[in-house]
Amino acid sequence: MNAKRAGYEFLIVIALLLVAVGVWLYKDGSAERAVAAAEAAGEARVAALTAAGESWAGALANAQAEAAFRGFAAGVHPLVLGGGGGLDQAIGALLQLPGVTFVHVLAADGAVVASSDRKLTTTGQVGEEGTWVLTAGELVSRGGEAPGTVELAAPVVGASGPAGYLWIGYAVEQARRSAQPADWPQTAAAPPTS
Repeated sequence: MNAKRAGYEFLIVIALLLVAVGVWLYKDGSAERAVAAAEAAGEARVAALTAAGESWAGALANAQAEAAFRGFAAGVHPLVLGGGGGLDQAIGALLQLPGVTFVHVLAADGAVVASSDRKLTTTGQVGEEGTWVLTAGELVSRGGEAPGTVELAAPVVGASGPAGYLWIGYAVEQARRSAQPADWPQTAAAPPTS
């Protein structure tokens, strides 16, 4: 019987070892699944925060474009009403701001009074691409021809109605890049490999 009992004890020990190994493997697998779930949740949160940050940065860049336009409009309003003297210097100063790509000052009939584009100054007219500017009753913004740009236009109103129009181009993406902190993530980091 001792041999039989020793065989049963051996089988019980083996069974207990198998149960212990099974529990350990199950817990190890559970831990790996928990870690994988936590990593996925963390990556989703980072992606959501990055998207929110990009959206916020875009809104700030658009607000910066509008602020630059409004500041320029307030400064050149008397120059436009007074006949345009000094507009070239004002345009040159505005072009120094990050993101400003072009500046046009138009008369009420669409004739070019001053412009950062010498071709428009030579021809004297903005052409079809600028007809939307002449219908602006207040500050109007639209997407530019190039990706990541915006165009803004508004009338310069005198005593008898619009005396002219201001039209600027603004590279939103360029302005965003110039204002980004040095530690701003450029691309999503690759997940660590195990």
